[in-house]
Amino acid sequence: MTPCLRFAGANPSMPVADWRRHTAQLSLLVSLISFGGSAAAQIRDGVVLLYHHVAADTPAATSVRPETFAAHLDFLQREGYAVVALDDVVAAAIGESSRLPPKAVALTFDDGYRSIYTTALPLIEARGWPFTVFVSTDAIDRGYANFMSWDELRELEARGGRIANHGTAHGHLIRREPGESAAAWRTRVRGDIVSAQARLDAELAHPSPYFAYPYGEFDTALERIVADLDLVAFGQQSGAIGPGAILTQLARYPMATGYDSLASFAEKLRTRALPVRVLEPESRVLAAGAAAPALRIELLDGPYRRDGLRCYVAGQEPAAITWSGDIATIRAREPLGGGRHKFNCTAPSSDAPGVYYWYSHLWIQPRDDGTWYAE
Repeated sequence: MTPCLRFAGANPSMPVADWRRHTAQLSLLVSLISFGGSAAAQIRDGVVLLYHHVAADTPAATSVRPETFAAHLDFLQREGYAVVALDDVVAAAIGESSRLPPKAVALTFDDGYRSIYTTALPLIEARGWPFTVFVSTDAIDRGYANFMSWDELRELEARGGRIANHGTAHGHLIRREPGESAAAWRTRVRGDIVSAQARLDAELAHPSPYFAYPYGEFDTALERIVADLDLVAFGQQSGAIGPGAILTQLARYPMATGYDSLASFAEKLRTRALPVRVLEPESRVLAAGAAAPALRIELLDGPYRRDGLRCYVAGQEPAAITWSGDIATIRAREPLGGGRHKFNCTAPSSDAPGVYYWYSHLWIQPRDDGTWYAE
């Protein structure tokens, strides 16, 4: 059953800082009330995997080879992982179901590429596993050759898949058009998401009330639009999903050539959600030419070693961390420059050898001249 969403009572006009505290505190409160105590002790985390192409002739940055994908599925089966529906991960995170089984994993795909239908579907279907595909509806409506058709999506749905919203045109939704006001931006972006959902509702039997941010790009303003629409939203920042998760920024592990070895795959599957509350900054979007950013977070209780917290930035030495009680300030060693960046923060488990608690924080920055980077 699709979980009831908790954002119906959120007020999208409240100040950004108050709204962020509201969603974070409400999510934790729901879990505590539902389970009558420590949510972390009563519910297990789930890992969500993200694939795009399953093919050997598509861009490496968004592809895994068919033999690699098959090896991933074989590993899940051999090692006793429970492949569950995305609904189950979301419902468990907000305390609307019994806890997840041990080693719970959900499979997702973005964009609706045809290789999902031709290559991935038979391998998943043979195991009887659920999965979710986030599609951009313009590509389907226009019949682009590399994408599934509506008929194929309906067949995929009948064979165990669920279809969800990835926008209409797969745009960079956080970006403003030249001269566009904040109000006009909100109207345009809301319209994009609503139009895509309307197409899914018209063409499919059971579309999911979930949204995946195109390119994994989101900021607080976009989260507020998604929350106002009562959609659960997923990014592309890595990490597990645990109790008290904020439902407009759920983590997934992207799988792509060069980052898809079985050793790396196994490491990701063993992770749990690092329980943090982001205090500063309010925006994930940095100004052009910004100095090295700092992230201020509160570390919440959990069975992990705080003294082992490390935060990594691609291409740099590990970030500097300073402490004030339970508050950690994490600063990159160098400016990030134009592009999408992440602070990947991990802390070793205190009760499970080889397991790490993980939190990934997304940063988005235009190029130094103020223009946006190209894909």
